Amino acid sequence: MADWSNDLDTALATGDPVFMKVMLDRVPKDVLRMAIPYLDELAKVSEKDGKLEESLMYCNYLIQATPGDVERHADRARMFLKLDRFEEALEDAERVVELAPVSAVGYQLQANAYDGLRNLPRVLAALRQALCFEPDNNAIKQHLQSLEIGIRAESVLRQTPDPDAPQESLHIELPPPPQVVFDPVLFDDPSILPSFDAFRVEGIKQHLWRHSGQLSPRNAITRLEDPVWLAAWDTALSATSRSQVLFRGSELGVFALRALHHGAAHALCVEAFPLDVRIATGMAQKHFLTSWYACHGAAIQGWSEEERRASFEEFARSIDIVSVASQPLSETHFDSFVFPQIDHTLLGTGIVRAVRQHCSGSRAASVRVLPAKATVFAMGIQWTYPGVTFRLEPMNRLRWSLYPQALDLGPEFWTALTEPVRVGEIDFANFSEATWEIALPVTTDGTVDAIVFWFELDLGNALISNAPGGELRCIMPAIQYTDAIEARAGSVVNVRVRVEESRLYFQTLPPAALQRTHRLPSWYVPMLGDRRRNDVYRVAIARALAMSPAQVVLDIGAGCGLLSMMAAEAGARHVVGCETHPAIQMAGNEVVALNGLSDRVTLVDKDCRNMKIPDDLPRRAELAVFEMFDCSLIGEGILHYLAYAREHLLVENARYLPMAAKIRAIVIEYRLDRILDIDANLLNPYRASPSFANIDTAKLGYRALTEPFDVFAFDFASAGPVPEEKELRLSTIAPGTVGAVLFWFDLGLDETCWISNAPHGEDALHWKQGLQLLPEVRVNAGAHLPLVAKHDGSGLKFLWQQDVLPKEAFSKVPRFDPRWLAASSELEQQTRSLQQHCAQNPDEYLKVAEIAKRFAIDPASHDLDPTIAQRFASMFIRT
Repeated sequence: MADWSNDLDTALATGDPVFMKVMLDRVPKDVLRMAIPYLDELAKVSEKDGKLEESLMYCNYLIQATPGDVERHADRARMFLKLDRFEEALEDAERVVELAPVSAVGYQLQANAYDGLRNLPRVLAALRQALCFEPDNNAIKQHLQSLEIGIRAESVLRQTPDPDAPQESLHIELPPPPQVVFDPVLFDDPSILPSFDAFRVEGIKQHLWRHSGQLSPRNAITRLEDPVWLAAWDTALSATSRSQVLFRGSELGVFALRALHHGAAHALCVEAFPLDVRIATGMAQKHFLTSWYACHGAAIQGWSEEERRASFEEFARSIDIVSVASQPLSETHFDSFVFPQIDHTLLGTGIVRAVRQHCSGSRAASVRVLPAKATVFAMGIQWTYPGVTFRLEPMNRLRWSLYPQALDLGPEFWTALTEPVRVGEIDFANFSEATWEIALPVTTDGTVDAIVFWFELDLGNALISNAPGGELRCIMPAIQYTDAIEARAGSVVNVRVRVEESRLYFQTLPPAALQRTHRLPSWYVPMLGDRRRNDVYRVAIARALAMSPAQVVLDIGAGCGLLSMMAAEAGARHVVGCETHPAIQMAGNEVVALNGLSDRVTLVDKDCRNMKIPDDLPRRAELAVFEMFDCSLIGEGILHYLAYAREHLLVENARYLPMAAKIRAIVIEYRLDRILDIDANLLNPYRASPSFANIDTAKLGYRALTEPFDVFAFDFASAGPVPEEKELRLSTIAPGTVGAVLFWFDLGLDETCWISNAPHGEDALHWKQGLQLLPEVRVNAGAHLPLVAKHDGSGLKFLWQQDVLPKEAFSKVPRFDPRWLAASSELEQQTRSLQQHCAQNPDEYLKVAEIAKRFAIDPASHDLDPTIAQRFASMFIRT
């Protein structure tokens, strides 16, 4: 027994909190879980006896043992409130909101914390959010009422009484954040204006730069996992034999090691971010260690630490890895310059600036640059919505972006209206800014909604293209949105292409002029154009209404009204759809009118839990239709919405479409072992995500280690947001390293029709699949895996029963890099703090929004990752 075990037993027996803390600090985290029931009891007894600090200590250990437990964080927040430690209470309250976003608990705790901090607007906002999730909660209503009485009393004291003046009822309304308008004229010059506060600009830039560094390894891994990209670059690197090679980004050391494999004399890796330096260094050291041991054998054991270090450094002298900011590189000699970190926009990740920085002056003519050149192509397209029989043109004006988006939609989602045209060639070694005037010949009548452009990279002895329909997965074609342009076959669409150091900009003539305020979420279009989903919903709705006509149909989460219109078309007399996204709801009403259904379909801008009869519905509805599902089925809160609808909006024997669903899963091996001849195990912690991720198994390399199994089942006529926990005993079907749960759902539209987003299934639905990573466990075939599945009504989670699995079964390589994870959490907290600050200061909100727009349009000129810059801008451009 470990030496801490007996001491802990003694501490538990004495009940001495000081002794208890000393002993608990020595207990391993996985073992600490065994003491949870006792710690729970100690926390409750201490609180009952008025020993709040002592109770708080036990709360801390409970959270340490179960960091993702909502109730633990809620309990500690309440304890902080009792101790008047409001800032700390607020942190726990925000964690509760993060873990359970569709529960009122976290928002109530936020309100109490803000109350203690004397921040009345935030108290009101939090209480109103809580009331959205629990509209009948009397405690929340009373808290709001008491605030209103206090505000009314204070207001009366400030006024001169006038008995003849009409008395208005008090209406407290927090001002919404200012509306940010995007004028496409900003595309012409997105530079930071001299009038902007330099400290604000630099502070935001540094924050986003650190975020970019956290994302950089994952971007590199995505490229390395694409066999087409990897093969082309490996062929190109074979030409670096006997060369001194400078890598501006070495793909975490992998490309540098491959260059050495092909005979390069030396590789200098200049990395943009400290995390990339650390990972690339680890990859290189691990790669050389095996050869070093083989070379020196048992003699190493007799060397001092200094001798070992000197020997290894000499052995690995063919590679150096440094930060771009760590040393001047102007005098460094190299024959080849490699820049592999390209994205779909070609210039948006800073290749031109990097080439100019390292290959300027007299050196330029003698250095081989990879990639050397790129040929750019473009064509005009029109958006289409497969499987949709209604006209949806009003939705197109919400399909725009500050930065060209990757065209990850299949060809069924768009129609080419013009011929593909060769736009021009960009020489990276001899770059010069240019403006190209091109004409896109129109081949089909229609409306040009966007310009798609792509490129062919010249890698010397290899070519690679991201053309539409090609095999390359990691870099898709790019979409530059336009204002809608009517085009007729035989005419041309005139386009001006601006080739700048940090971006390609396609500008139609005349240029886009429509100002924008809202954007569609990225997931919305794939959902809207999911042919299989649309077909089965249409048939099921028609069958339901044919069997039992409905006077009123309720469409929960109606979006633009697609399902509502299907119901009206199938004979429903009155359909009311509720949608919380105001721009989608407004465009949806235009869609309904465009299709001549305004007399039978009404879309309201409301959460269904705020709907009332007869204000929003003329009477209770006989049929509820809904499609509020993420890859985990319940993540968008459908169980909460249905619970309210059953009680307030639907008749007693209402029908539900879909009728039922079940979550299913398999346990898989999901890891990188090797990339060509390189051990890639060190990369696994950086492809991970603390929560589950939405993935497409068609693009995922994994191996099933169990048969599919059922997790949770839901009858939508009765299921509510009641937490469930299930212990599962699974049997492995093959040896391997278990490291993740892959899950999906089967959806029953009615008694005769089920669809599924199962991996590699026939339905190929837009939801794709969910992936939750777990600590890795080595198993043999026939082993028993103790898995726990949990949900709290909206959040789905899987975890091992770690006390059942032997310690020696767990991999020694952590699933996450703890420093990377901690840094990411800190940055997210800083972002939330900035959001809160801006929300309370409208002037600051608008100033930061102006900076965010410019960063998103031209991220390369600020050394920012394009994805990070876009995410930040989306805080202000509402989606």
